[in-house]
Amino acid sequence: MEAAHIHLVRIGEFAWSRMEPHEGDWQWDWLDHAIALAAKHHMKVLLGTPSAAPPAWLTQKYPETLRVSNAGVRDEHGNRQQFSFISARYRALTHDLAERMAVRYGHNPNVVGWQIDNELAEPSFDPEAHKAFHAWLQHKYGTIENLNQKWWTSYWSQTYSDFGQIPVHDAEENPALLLNWKQFVTDTWVSYVRNQTTPIRQYALPSQFITTNTMGWFDGFDGYTLHQSLDLVGWDDYETDWTDNAARHDLARGYKNKNFWVTETDPGFVNWRPNNLAHDKGEVRALAWQAVGHGADAVEYWQWRAALNGQEQYHGVIAGADGNPAPIYAEIQTLGAEFEKAAPALQGTSPHAQVALLHDMPSRWAISFQKQVEDFNPVKALTAFYGPLRHRAGTVDVVSPRQNLASYKLIVAPGLNVLPQETAEHLLAWVRQGGHLLLGPRSGMKDAENALDPHLQPGPLAPFLGAHVSQFYGLVQPVALSLAQTQGKGTLWAETLEPTDPATQTEGTYGPSNGWLDGQPVAVSHQVGKGKITYLSTIPDAATLDAYITTQVRDAGALSPLADLPADIEACLRTGKDHTVLVLINHARTPVTFTLPQTTAGKDLLDPKQAASGQITLPGYGVRVLTLPNPA
Repeated sequence: MEAAHIHLVRIGEFAWSRMEPHEGDWQWDWLDHAIALAAKHHMKVLLGTPSAAPPAWLTQKYPETLRVSNAGVRDEHGNRQQFSFISARYRALTHDLAERMAVRYGHNPNVVGWQIDNELAEPSFDPEAHKAFHAWLQHKYGTIENLNQKWWTSYWSQTYSDFGQIPVHDAEENPALLLNWKQFVTDTWVSYVRNQTTPIRQYALPSQFITTNTMGWFDGFDGYTLHQSLDLVGWDDYETDWTDNAARHDLARGYKNKNFWVTETDPGFVNWRPNNLAHDKGEVRALAWQAVGHGADAVEYWQWRAALNGQEQYHGVIAGADGNPAPIYAEIQTLGAEFEKAAPALQGTSPHAQVALLHDMPSRWAISFQKQVEDFNPVKALTAFYGPLRHRAGTVDVVSPRQNLASYKLIVAPGLNVLPQETAEHLLAWVRQGGHLLLGPRSGMKDAENALDPHLQPGPLAPFLGAHVSQFYGLVQPVALSLAQTQGKGTLWAETLEPTDPATQTEGTYGPSNGWLDGQPVAVSHQVGKGKITYLSTIPDAATLDAYITTQVRDAGALSPLADLPADIEACLRTGKDHTVLVLINHARTPVTFTLPQTTAGKDLLDPKQAASGQITLPGYGVRVLTLPNPA
């Protein structure tokens, strides 16, 4: 590990049965030794609380701690995440565990931080969860009459006379119930995490941060809410498409609007996909530099050495079952040496965006509950817009609509389906100060209770758009359209837009299709204060969307000087007080030659002998890391 320039190890996150092999029999010597040995070889430790994998004695003695599925089946021992996130007994046991760990290691200078649990995921539908959900609803709504009114329970005779009558399921229920369940699950995970962070903060040094490891676009809870009680964002990166991977990094950075850690990524391949193909030679290095370019301050690999048995035998490793280096070791060793060279220049730098993509969990959930079109995936809708935004604007923040938006010139919100009045007013205040807001299809359809807004789309923003959506249409076949001087196609979804203000401008029209859409506006825009609101009523094909996004980014004054680089070249900027670091990555297998603009002339951090301006050729999966002076 030391020879590979590794400076950080994560341990303990599944080791409860080693820490406490029998109830009350605490064994710490092995963990003391591991931390001391890491320190001897100049490595710090990220210490995980092992609550994701309770020991067999615990689940046998306290079976009520095991989760219950939506179908009412209680889990058994033998895998992981088989615990109930709401169980009072499990909360008491994990609080005690975290407290004991914090007392022992909270002042250890070799422990830099704590990871709570591992990949929080599965809720439980056990009797405790039922009672807690009903209490949560009563606290939110006050009276059952108020809930009935907000949920429109008269439909299908769903009216309740008592909170205890309300079903507890995560599918095929009233849309308001489903949205409230997701919000309850989020709040329960927040309290689950705080149950462990509280004793750690009580006994640990303030310098020891607390994180957990989330999973990209995972929609089991609202990550923006969860991270409010954590110090640092960590996420597990197992994506293979580089553009989607870029978006996931920006999502992680957007949770707290600051740099993050990649708490896991694979050294070549995984074991849990239908086809577990290996990355090309050089691709692991390229993806690690991509993470750093997007704001990662650490990249951790799962896992170091092959476990001889267990469910992840075939997972990629850096050292094989025999303890000797696997073929990927040399690539990671090179990467470690490069990180050491670049670290001084990267310290104190982070990405800064003028453009944001709004990612709203209630809206994602609402669309997923009622897709209307089988292939309408709210994440794919987001990433369809992310690709051209990233290419044209350079840096993109993926943020919640409830965050501070002041630094952005352009905000793109595809599928902002749930649009409460408060959120609309927050967006309007930003627009009036000069912001450009681009709403995508299915925006402003629902209120905070996941009920249809009688104002019609885009709900509270319709008067300011000077138009509304009169009808929506799911699409299986694309429809013709003209937009941004491009003849293209609209996919998956289309809406008829009716202008209500003579000042509203039409930015494109549909061609002949189902009759209802023929000649109707594809997009409209309207000035609001110093800014403007635009509504795009479909998801155009990739080329048309790229052309349209280019006009939007240019009109907002957010076009990057690197916007014309070849499609497979990714340019990432991290800016600090005195300088900027530019990471250039070729995600193609073959060499790509391109020319950098004069404004990006700098010094190569990895190989000072190479030219760091003008024409550059990057080999397949090649990387260049340049330092640039900040503009005066």
